[in-house]
Amino acid sequence: MTDTHEIHAIVTRAFFCANHITEGQRFVFDLKGRIDPARSDANLCLGILAKLQPALLLAQDRAAEGQHPISPRFKHFDCFDTGIDHGGTGKVYVELRLVDKATGETVGPVVTA
Repeated sequence: MTDTHEIHAIVTRAFFCANHITEGQRFVFDLKGRIDPARSDANLCLGILAKLQPALLLAQDRAAEGQHPISPRFKHFDCFDTGIDHGGTGKVYVELRLVDKATGETVGPVVTA
């Protein structure tokens, strides 16, 4: 799974972001948690990347155990900025997805009965 899949952090909502990140952009990571800046179209931002780091470690552990790397309960994140309504500059929200590198399709979790 490591060479055939990647993790996308897709921006689901963004407003007044100081780094000009917009909805629909993405950060692309391999399953070892390394960002691929050439394939990511969102501007790099430590505020969101730092929030994603624990989830990327969890994805590594889950993949090593043969589970779907993205936890169904641990896949939505926001940046460290408090938001304009609380004295910050803006806010960015992302959702993690496992993506097949060859097809670009999202890979859902395996459901067992």
